[in-house]
Amino acid sequence: MKTKSLFISVILFLIFSASGVFAQAFLNPDKYFAVFPLKAGENVANNDFVWLADKDNYARFAALSGRPDLIDSKLEFALLSFYSPAVIGKRPVSANTILPANNVRSSALKLGAAVFKELTMLNYFDHDNTVQILQYEDMLNFISEKNAVTRSQIEQYYRANIKSLVTEIVNDEFNKIGFSLVNYADNHRYFITLIRTPSNGRYVMNYEVPAASPVVKTIAAAARETLINELRRRPQEFSADDADFIKNQAMLIPAVAMPAAGTDTINVITAFFLNQNKDTYNALGLKWQELYGLGGAGETASSSYSRALASLSDYLADIGL
Repeated sequence: MKTKSLFISVILFLIFSASGVFAQAFLNPDKYFAVFPLKAGENVANNDFVWLADKDNYARFAALSGRPDLIDSKLEFALLSFYSPAVIGKRPVSANTILPANNVRSSALKLGAAVFKELTMLNYFDHDNTVQILQYEDMLNFISEKNAVTRSQIEQYYRANIKSLVTEIVNDEFNKIGFSLVNYADNHRYFITLIRTPSNGRYVMNYEVPAASPVVKTIAAAARETLINELRRRPQEFSADDADFIKNQAMLIPAVAMPAAGTDTINVITAFFLNQNKDTYNALGLKWQELYGLGGAGETASSSYSRALASLSDYLADIGL
């Protein structure tokens, strides 16, 4: 089990290092949470780090969103892990790299900007929800008073760095593709995710073998052709037709098939997060329609786009559905 955990940790490190997780300018709570070593079945609410916290800090951050008595969001977890004395010193090194304990101002600005991002969404989509809006306002006040950063500085940090978060998430989604491979003749059936690293062109292929207890296997390769050649060397798992099918799917990865689409998408989404109004919101839907209407790789890109929006805010999860 230790060997398996180490292998998973190495894969996560390679993926996160390539995508710039450890040098985040804008906190991505999903990726921050992912660097913590979790046991099988653990989630935000029931992991060991949450239960290390003292009652006062647990109650303070649990009240931010979701159930008011439960740490059930990754932003709440990030806040708790940094501000609870019982947790901050036990975080993994990679978590401390993202929110450094010895650079409180930097960490406070990142956490404050993440809270401010959620507040802007609430103010635009759910402005009558005064109770929750007040909770986010109170959290900004807590961060400001705790770490001597002003509300204005937090907002400035948000506006200067929100594009980096949008870029990170769009690049992640536009550099992967998920699909099913069904080959009845050879009895091959897999659920496959292909992930491309934009900085060096490396590919990671995760393929799940359906079973009562599904098994997920991973193949990493320096380039697309290297990956396909590796598949051809595994005839018991992949036929020649399987390898060709996977190669064709890899060519539909939006960043490969439509490299300019990512940049335009980033600009459209960033414009909304900087200035929420009817025009910038409608532009989000129009961008999805544009991508989907292209068919082929464009349709794949529209799915990637929808996932990126959902990752950025639950309020945007229905665009394109």
